[in-house]
Amino acid sequence: MSLNIIAEFPLALSGALTEQLCLLAEEILRDHQKNDFLVNLKFVDSEEMITLNKSFRHKEKDTNVLSFPADPEVIQMSKELGDIAICLPFMRSEAKTLNRNLDDHMMHLVAHGVLHLFGHDHIDEKDANLMESHEINYLKNFNIANPY
Repeated sequence: MSLNIIAEFPLALSGALTEQLCLLAEEILRDHQKNDFLVNLKFVDSEEMITLNKSFRHKEKDTNVLSFPADPEVIQMSKELGDIAICLPFMRSEAKTLNRNLDDHMMHLVAHGVLHLFGHDHIDEKDANLMESHEINYLKNFNIANPY
């Protein structure tokens, strides 16, 4: 399995969603020639996400997803590409505000997070457009509408 899902609280992910999340991660890894690599996905609460965001981005606020690429030595030794944190309460609220299906929104955030592990970003418009086009294409493969 290319996706290691971690939650320190009860998490009601359906088996179908778990399978889809894993397939999505596998597809992105395969496209980047990293078939045998692992991504850790941790679901966190708002308090933990604020702490992570403050510690690593110097922003004391909640957010939907953060990605933490592993050091090259760690990647080589463990085949772990990095970690993704998704704030479940933030994601749920955001999906409701955006009138999106919760499972589809989670799929989008996982695609977004994995692409960050490969160095994609959205700092400038050109890079944002490229990253968004990758996300749209991956989600289309799972019959998920363009989230933008």
